[in-house]
Amino acid sequence: MSSSGECNYHVGIVFTLSTRLQKDCQASDFIQSISGRVFASQEADKRERQFGYLNASLVQFGSALDHGITADQLGDGICGSIAEYWEQMFDVETGRWKDEIREEFEIAGSDLLIIDCVELDPILRGQGLGLAAVHRTIDIFGSGCGLVACKPWPLQFTPAFATNRRKLQRLKPPAFNQDEAVRKLRLYWSKAGFWPLGEVGLYVMSLSQR
Repeated sequence: MSSSGECNYHVGIVFTLSTRLQKDCQASDFIQSISGRVFASQEADKRERQFGYLNASLVQFGSALDHGITADQLGDGICGSIAEYWEQMFDVETGRWKDEIREEFEIAGSDLLIIDCVELDPILRGQGLGLAAVHRTIDIFGSGCGLVACKPWPLQFTPAFATNRRKLQRLKPPAFNQDEAVRKLRLYWSKAGFWPLGEVGLYVMSLSQR
């Protein structure tokens, strides 16, 4: 547990990694879902309760290729938001990092860690705890990864929150329009050491240059 200081909270994160047990490997078996629940307790009250969460994905493209999964199988087995990372960062014919990615970033590992989203209760914001959760996730799950990536986008402008008043009230987002909120969030991730990948909206960090 680490102390957040100003509000006298002790804050920690509990990770859960979900994977399948299967004799014959498939492309989807090399995409691991990581859930992190942020818990906190006050000095005067030792009971912990959840104050936020972090979701991430460990994408083991290199391990998949080593296990005989072809690049075509990887492409066919990837869906949802991870498909965008595959298309933008990997050579669809070889399954390896694109040449332009290698030229721009120093890459030692073959896997990719994706930070999908981070949400903190308003009472814990402004103290660097979101970035602390991100870096702790990288410390624990980044071994073997060449890059860590994310797509900064304010939660209040995602369909899950924009159409759910209860979720939006709980989130209590700052009163910014979408453009300003995106700009500030990208600046936030830049402070964490992430760099924009062209104009596609993805931000990446080289673990060799971290």
